[in-house]
Amino acid sequence: MNDPGDIERRYRQFADMECKGYSKIYYELAHAVSSDSEILSFIAAMPVVQPNLFFASVQLLTGPDSMPTTGSELRAFLMRRGREVSDVMRSRRTQTNEVGRCAVLLPALPPGPLALLEVGASAGLCLLLDQFYYELGSTPIGDASSPVHLRCTTAGPVPLPSVVPQVVWRRGLDINPIDVHDDDAIRWLLACVYPDHRERRRRLEAAIGLARARPPIVSAGDLVDDLPAVLAEVPNDAQLVVFHSAVLNYVKRDRRQAFAGVLADASKERNIVWLSNEAPGVIREVAALVPPQSELRYLLTRTLFTNGQRRDELLALAHPHGADLTWL
Repeated sequence: MNDPGDIERRYRQFADMECKGYSKIYYELAHAVSSDSEILSFIAAMPVVQPNLFFASVQLLTGPDSMPTTGSELRAFLMRRGREVSDVMRSRRTQTNEVGRCAVLLPALPPGPLALLEVGASAGLCLLLDQFYYELGSTPIGDASSPVHLRCTTAGPVPLPSVVPQVVWRRGLDINPIDVHDDDAIRWLLACVYPDHRERRRRLEAAIGLARARPPIVSAGDLVDDLPAVLAEVPNDAQLVVFHSAVLNYVKRDRRQAFAGVLADASKERNIVWLSNEAPGVIREVAALVPPQSELRYLLTRTLFTNGQRRDELLALAHPHGADLTWL
């Protein structure tokens, strides 16, 4: 049994750090959960108490338009269908294949041709980043006819590219990949989008449509044990970029170090660019460079591996879903 007091603090922090001014529904629901002993007791009995998992489990059953919007509605829903919510929370984990994060990654990419390898790739939608259209601040980049339009406000000296780099090879690695043709898996992917974020849902559906036409290859495997075999397949005539967003926080610290060790070892044969878009504290090497934050911002870091050695840069602060980017 999890500690309801810890859950109360976690949901209040989720509301204030991640939802305030961004999702009215989840802001109000998270605060309602934090002050409702019955709902806290329900969540405390779950193996994973993460706010996104709880709310996505409810939304999977209601749909975005019928999601409870108040604490009393949520409590009444749990009284009617709590067993179903429990079943979802016990059988699934959050899968947020947020294509908006590609707008954050784009300015950090080296010139092409590129070989992209994403770990924790989910359905592999971010591997299609060269097929999206971007508005970074007031700067348009990419093909305006793309069905996926990504808008990101910018601050600071963002090194805006004139074009999207050419991608000549792409591969994903995930412990539990999502098949874009699996309707049940796609319903869960959509349920992980906040119910009042209609534009995010629309662009996710558009990216799924692109992936269904030409699915990227996403292999099932561990980001340490199975990474060397995938690295061995990368063509030699392209710059290898290994990237991930909101992945390593789910990985134990010793495995994070082992992952970096695999990249360092592989760099004895070729240079590797590693882009990490993660919450503060995940990449220890840049922890001392992080400015104080009043709301959650991911850290965009770039590490160059050459001959087994690494050089780390903290590039920017990024909204968790790619809505804004502050270049440092």
